[in-house]
Amino acid sequence: MANPLIELLKNKERVRDRLESLLNENEKEAALKDRHSYRKPLLCGMTVHTGIGCPLKCLYCYIGDMGFPWTIKPYPLNPLQLVYALASNPYFIPGDRGTFIALGSVTEPFLEIVKEKTIGYIEAIAKYLGNPIQFSTKMYLSKEDVIRLKEADQGISPLVTIVTLKHYKRLEPYAPNPLRRMETIENLSKAGLKPILFYRPVIPGINDREYRELLSLAREYGAKGVVVGGFRVTENILSRLEKAGFNTTYVIERLSSKPKGRRQVSVNIGDLKKRIMEYALSIGLTPFPLACMANLYTHGWRCVLMEEIGVHNGRKYSKPEYNHIVEASEYLGVEVFKTRFYGNKLVIYGRGDYSKLFLLSEVVKYYYRVCTKAKMV
Repeated sequence: MANPLIELLKNKERVRDRLESLLNENEKEAALKDRHSYRKPLLCGMTVHTGIGCPLKCLYCYIGDMGFPWTIKPYPLNPLQLVYALASNPYFIPGDRGTFIALGSVTEPFLEIVKEKTIGYIEAIAKYLGNPIQFSTKMYLSKEDVIRLKEADQGISPLVTIVTLKHYKRLEPYAPNPLRRMETIENLSKAGLKPILFYRPVIPGINDREYRELLSLAREYGAKGVVVGGFRVTENILSRLEKAGFNTTYVIERLSSKPKGRRQVSVNIGDLKKRIMEYALSIGLTPFPLACMANLYTHGWRCVLMEEIGVHNGRKYSKPEYNHIVEASEYLGVEVFKTRFYGNKLVIYGRGDYSKLFLLSEVVKYYYRVCTKAKMV
């Protein structure tokens, strides 16, 4: 029986070679210089940018501190260049058991100026790579928009960001009314997709007491679940909130350290997150502490952590096979000494080229649906 991990690695080579043949030299050169071709994926997968910057200027947003502008322009790569860049990335695995794709992390992917680019990227990823795709949006998506999305990728995972019904005019001054976003949830649901409410960020003392009304309304409009997300602050974010008249006392008292300049500091909302997720479960919404879990759920899978928190929908993850991991490490030219579970995370101990060991950990993570970490010994 063939080793499924090695098959994923071989498929990566085949996909890259096929895409390379579809581009001219200038297109290939531009794609390989782009960050999509070499940066490491995050916990949620590989973030794909369809625009540069965002004009919505939500007070809690950190993209300004990351160096992105408060304006937007379409991303320069065409769809074929984008998928070639991804396939060329040393850490990316194509396929339905490959790296998760997340659109909307540092821009709004459905603003009119980038909507066509976004749909083009989704079509190309689905056609040439086949990876599970997720997007997050605050925009109103019409029935026609939703039809196009479903035609581009039947199983796409939609996250609709709504964090407040009471304070949106101050928190999100340039974003659509939350009720229009509820209509987006309704349109997605009626089209047979599985929209998930994205309740992120939860801001202590500001929007953390609206969850009952917000979650209940989202369920009425057709949401299938909710991702309850954390909050990171910088000096600028705290300053914007305070200038808008918000009391940040409850935020500050939950910080592990004082933010300085553009450095992002996480706010401890563990107790709030637990309370919101318990309420979600009580009204029939599937709760997720991480966005990647919603992507798994939408695509009919569940991981180790999902099962631990009581989410039993979808196909069960497979138990990692040590022999397969060792054989795959030999294929990559690295050495694995042992694997060990720490809670729900699998750690692979190895030696050799760290980038290849990291790729191995990503292959294991996505094939077996288990959080995985590579560690040099």
